[in-house]
Amino acid sequence: MFERFEPAARQAFVDARQEAGQAGQDQIRSEHVLLGLLREPGPAADALTAAGLSVESLRARVPRGGHDAPAGLDADALAMLGVDLDAVRRATDAAFGQGALDRAAVRGQTRLPVAGDTKQAIGRAVYRAQKLGQRKITSGHMLIGILDSGSNGALTALAKEGTDIQALRADVLRRIAAAG
Repeated sequence: MFERFEPAARQAFVDARQEAGQAGQDQIRSEHVLLGLLREPGPAADALTAAGLSVESLRARVPRGGHDAPAGLDADALAMLGVDLDAVRRATDAAFGQGALDRAAVRGQTRLPVAGDTKQAIGRAVYRAQKLGQRKITSGHMLIGILDSGSNGALTALAKEGTDIQALRADVLRRIAAAG
């Protein structure tokens, strides 16, 4: 299915899977794809950055799953042993990067299902590329797919950031046309 996607758009899905895993989610949702798009160079990241967004600010708006600690780490039990899980998390993040402890917990889980809102966004991205007469689906098409999908977690996160959705949409369409 992803053979028509440009490498950066494909990598955004890999990044989205990682974001979903780090957030403790059981599906790749539109908000994870939005984070993936922002992490990869291209028209989507350029438009999102121009709108004043960053991975860190959006990540703070993405819901976390039912667990804050990776599976197998009981903060209360560790505290009884004199281990501060928050201190361990900070040290691990400093040494291995943000979310390293969470990634270790989901390392064996490489395949997460794609949520319905993400499937809808993919369909709209493909439609937009076809409508523009473009054979390849770029990160810009994916962002348009998310923006045109109606109600989804990505739009909620953007709204919480105060993003002007119509201005963002116009900017990414301009960028797609310029690259086209």
